[in-house]
Amino acid sequence: MIEHSEKNSNDAAVARLNPKGAKVPTLDVRENSKLPPAIPYVSYVPVVGNRKQSKFFTFRLITFLFFVALPTFLACLYLSFYASDRYVSEFRVVVRSAEPVKSAGFPALLGLTGMSQTANDSQAVVQYLQSREPIDELESKISLRSLYQKEGVDWWSKIEPDASIEKFLRFWNSMVNAYYETSTGTIIVKVTAFSPQDAMTIANNSLALSESLVNRMSARTRDDSLAFAKEEVSIAETQLKETNEKLRNLRDKEGTLDPRKTAESSLSLASKIATQISQLNTLLSEQLSSLSEEAPTVKATKQRLVALNAELERVNSQITASPSDARPLTTVIGAFDQLESANIFAEKAYQSALASLEAARMEASRQQMYLSTIVKPGLPQEPNFPRPVKGTLMVFLGAMICWIIGVLLVGAIREHG
Repeated sequence: MIEHSEKNSNDAAVARLNPKGAKVPTLDVRENSKLPPAIPYVSYVPVVGNRKQSKFFTFRLITFLFFVALPTFLACLYLSFYASDRYVSEFRVVVRSAEPVKSAGFPALLGLTGMSQTANDSQAVVQYLQSREPIDELESKISLRSLYQKEGVDWWSKIEPDASIEKFLRFWNSMVNAYYETSTGTIIVKVTAFSPQDAMTIANNSLALSESLVNRMSARTRDDSLAFAKEEVSIAETQLKETNEKLRNLRDKEGTLDPRKTAESSLSLASKIATQISQLNTLLSEQLSSLSEEAPTVKATKQRLVALNAELERVNSQITASPSDARPLTTVIGAFDQLESANIFAEKAYQSALASLEAARMEASRQQMYLSTIVKPGLPQEPNFPRPVKGTLMVFLGAMICWIIGVLLVGAIREHG
């Protein structure tokens, strides 16, 4: 390249000396010279980015070793030589009801009916197994803490002897996985321990506690139904006694068992008296047509009329008006009607309450809800944890993903910095 440039410069000089384009012999000294060929001149321009790239490569290498290689190596060591074996015993149960819910329509076609109450009861069992109460029950039965604090268990896996109940509850939830599978309506419980016998023992006792919980829930439902029915009967009986007492007091006060019959008899008597008065008035008119007013027969007729009119007034006053302390029959009949209506209502309510109580007793005679075991706890044959190859690979992939994300973020920051 240098020789070509020098030749072009010589030709340009010759062209300036010989503008007419005549051929001028030229002498190339280097053709016949015995000197070594000229060394080409290469210009060197230092690159500033190489040093930054070298530093970034070193940074990536150090971070890879620290955040990827080292955790993977430690995880491999822990899972291969130090981690304690963990065994899992599983059982599956389902909460059933004595009477399935019958429903029709579009929701029944989709299988969405009859599951609400069962799902709620199943979720209650799952929440119970994740609470503190089963820990206290198992501690009193099988010394639960001692099973998770045995000698030979690695430090990372076992619980401290003086751990608080809150910390032990978190540890318990990490060792016992209970969940409700909505597609099948099944409660699946996986119990983890450091030996097959311990896992099976804890699983069997957890199953027994779950059955006891469902039985208590069913008994509570029956007792609540009976208690409610008995309370309704007691209230209805009290109301019926009160209305009967008021009705009896009213009868004693008014001196009559049935004011309607008394009123009917009074009306009948008043009608008879009115008929007699009408007849006597006719007779009196006939007598006055032939006799004087001073005649004994006329006077006798007038006296009978006065007596009948007084009796009619008295009978009418008993029905509508009250010249004495006694109330009129119309008011008494109204009071009797009100109390009798209340008494009839109280009797019907009492009969309905008795029927409800009888139905509640029949319903309580059988168990409404029970726990059906689908898969009993079994004795595990091999540990579920640790798995060195799978665990190491997962740690490596997780660390690798995090490292790549971090490197990309740092590279982006450098590009825009």
